[in-house]
Amino acid sequence: MSLDGRLLMAHLTQYTNMIDWEDLAQSQIAEIQRELPASIRACATEVPVFFSRTRAGQRGKWLGVFEGCSLMAGPPALPVEMPRITLFIDTLAEAANYQKTAFMREVRTTYLHELGHYFGWDEGQVANFGLA
Repeated sequence: MSLDGRLLMAHLTQYTNMIDWEDLAQSQIAEIQRELPASIRACATEVPVFFSRTRAGQRGKWLGVFEGCSLMAGPPALPVEMPRITLFIDTLAEAANYQKTAFMREVRTTYLHELGHYFGWDEGQVANFGLA
């Protein structure tokens, strides 16, 4: 890599370290929830959203994951079945090339995708709604 390339990478790294990606994601989730129709908003706000740096030891391409019982499955019988969405901040930022606007789009798409799973939709149904 040339000196100019190394300087650009150093500047980009310094800039991206200053951005609080999790705070941006939290703000985006709150905005998305405010925009949802009231009937969907009520359900969406019931499922907690967590933020993690990466997926338990593997970076891969995981942007987010829904775990636990969906609305279609009924109430959870065990604590481990409690519904939850986890968004992987580092992977989302990387997928967005560390650009704020692209990051916000990735968060929106990923959150709505995982929310679809909470509603009980499989991958095909999520894709049919344009959230794949």
